[in-house]
Amino acid sequence: MKRSILFLAILVLLCATTLISYGQSSVKMNEVFTRGTAGNLDWIEIYNGAATQLDVSGYKIYDTGGQGGTKTKKALPAGTIVPPKGFYVVITDTNTSASIVDGFGLSSGGETVWLENASGTVIDSVVIPALGLDTSWARKPDGSTNFVKLSPMTRGTNNEPLIVMNEVYSRGAAGNLDWIEIYNGAAVQIDVGGYKIYDAGGQGGTKPKKALPAGTLIPSKGYYVVITDTNTSASILDGFGLSSGGETVWLENAGGFIIDSVVIPALGVDTSWARQPDGTVTFVKLSPLTRGVTNGGSTAVEEQEAIVSRYALHQNYPNPFNPTTTISYDMLTASEVSVKVYDMLGREVATLVDGQQSAGRHAVTFDARGLASGVYLCRLSSANFAATTRLLLMK
Repeated sequence: MKRSILFLAILVLLCATTLISYGQSSVKMNEVFTRGTAGNLDWIEIYNGAATQLDVSGYKIYDTGGQGGTKTKKALPAGTIVPPKGFYVVITDTNTSASIVDGFGLSSGGETVWLENASGTVIDSVVIPALGLDTSWARKPDGSTNFVKLSPMTRGTNNEPLIVMNEVYSRGAAGNLDWIEIYNGAAVQIDVGGYKIYDAGGQGGTKPKKALPAGTLIPSKGYYVVITDTNTSASILDGFGLSSGGETVWLENAGGFIIDSVVIPALGVDTSWARQPDGTVTFVKLSPLTRGVTNGGSTAVEEQEAIVSRYALHQNYPNPFNPTTTISYDMLTASEVSVKVYDMLGREVATLVDGQQSAGRHAVTFDARGLASGVYLCRLSSANFAATTRLLLMK
């Protein structure tokens, strides 16, 4: 009897240890792409949710073959560092020669993958569904337990949508109809032909969804305005007026996956509902309207002693840049502040701030002379706040 009780106690302890390993690990598989082809092979993105960089040397990633012992597990190279709130992409389908035996292709029909740490403990697993050619399986937000089908993919960057509804106007009249502004937060132009936008009628199937025309391109950091209230003749059936009393609208990509939704409040005749700064999760009632141009809120570069309303790391300006850019951020309280820049391999390339700073808005210039073109990550850390933003250097 005593032995049985001891056995059960040990079993419970082992199970609890495993659950803690899964639940507390800050390193997770964050985004997966399974429809690779020559020149764009299958990959898995690793995310570090910790406030400090982590050495993931010797971590291993594998599918059922590696788990069952019929294939070699794919080990991350020695010296692999993932910056805080940063990313590392593993190309899985690397069996390009007889000397490389640890690669594995991911099934386009769906499968399971595992991640274990250098001690051999499984710290994460992901069940991947069948995916389209332009779609990944991704945590949203980064590091969370919530997965979505994501298009466009966000390899090596955060999984928040790059194409979003940025500003909405619901008090249209003849000559100035209701409209929704679409914003592209990516560093490249994106083809949004076939994307669809709709209200509760489209979502419930009682109205057609409004499709964006084939060949519609939105430039990097650019805008496209959709006039929604276009039912001006019997042949146009996909238009819809936005309720001045408030409603919800949705945006789906060409694959039919919802990538954004916005709950619109009641608005005045001269007021829109807008993200500020562009592409962020913060909405404000905006007047005057800024249809087709920036909603503001992110270009201040001077240091200010005025009281700020929240902690924030703003998008650098300009972006893309060459060779210098300004990074501004808000501190609610005085604190030790660190602002560092990393390359996509997690290597620190610059320390911009490292010391005590007062509350308020601050700005610092990043000079990238001597660095190669590409995406870099700017990481701000303080006692009460940490954030990362992407910088695009184009020479």
